[in-house]
Amino acid sequence: MVSDEISARILKARLAFANLRHLWRRRDIRLSIKGRVYCAAVRSVLLYGSETWPLRVEDTRKLLVFDHRCLGNIAGVC
Repeated sequence: MVSDEISARILKARLAFANLRHLWRRRDIRLSIKGRVYCAAVRSVLLYGSETWPLRVEDTRKLLVFDHRCLGNIAGVC
């Protein structure tokens, strides 16, 4: 089922994000560099295989919530 696969991808992306926690906390690295690392290392894990998913509104919302929470965490907003 697609929802199960999306949940699995979110879990894997969460692990990738957590493994880079030391990078997100550093103040001497520019936010633009952190964003590029996030897109390459976390977002690619999150969206791997998504071209074949028949997405529903709830699925899209789950992916966006995870994405926005990570970006907010990187920016120090939340």
